[in-house]
Amino acid sequence: MVSRRKFHVLVVDDGEGMTTPTVEMLERLGYSAQGETQSLAALKAFSEDPDKFDLAIVEPVMPELPVRSMRRSSPITPELTGLELAMRFRRIRPGFPVLLYTEDIKPSLEEEIRAAGLGAAILKPLGLKDLKEAVGEGLRS
Repeated sequence: MVSRRKFHVLVVDDGEGMTTPTVEMLERLGYSAQGETQSLAALKAFSEDPDKFDLAIVEPVMPELPVRSMRRSSPITPELTGLELAMRFRRIRPGFPVLLYTEDIKPSLEEEIRAAGLGAAILKPLGLKDLKEAVGEGLRS
């Protein structure tokens, strides 16, 4: 009997209320999934083992919030927007499939996504059926 490899999906959204349910739905669909709520943590996980992941689902408009230390001498490390994160994934691993999911797709966001060569964005929240279709399509691309 030949065993099927389990696809591994990285889910990145600054709202844990979206990340956790998306990870749980992916696991119900038979995928292995890892959720991150900070872009730099996601970038670190991806950079350490880019071949571990088969697909990323990223909120493109995560806020660019500085992570501040209490010490004055510590540098401020800005988080990346989801769109910047997706482009970094592609720099590390060209052609890596990234699904962008957001609550509102404004024309300016569509333009940025197209300019970055990342395809179309999908609307959230995603139901199980929509998630299955989007991930299947993303993995085939």
